[in-house]
Amino acid sequence: MALGDEESEQRRRFAESLRHADVSTEELWLRYFTLGGHAGQFEIEAYIHGAMALPALQRDILAHALNERLDELYSGAPRAPYSVDGRDDD
Repeated sequence: MALGDEESEQRRRFAESLRHADVSTEELWLRYFTLGGHAGQFEIEAYIHGAMALPALQRDILAHALNERLDELYSGAPRAPYSVDGRDDD
């Protein structure tokens, strides 16, 4: 499934924030899963690399997990964005 324009921009900005988080993909996935995320670690890795789309709710849970990590670090890094309207166009 190809990424739409909005999702591509959200993923690009997510990746920018991720560079500042000092967190492994495995740890990020565990944080995401703990918050109620449903995608597996493979799907999260594929999303991070732009190879797979995720529904807006799953992207938002992942962004929240990353933002919590950045808060722990007291990082001035840009926060991972949430989806614009919380739903997919499909």
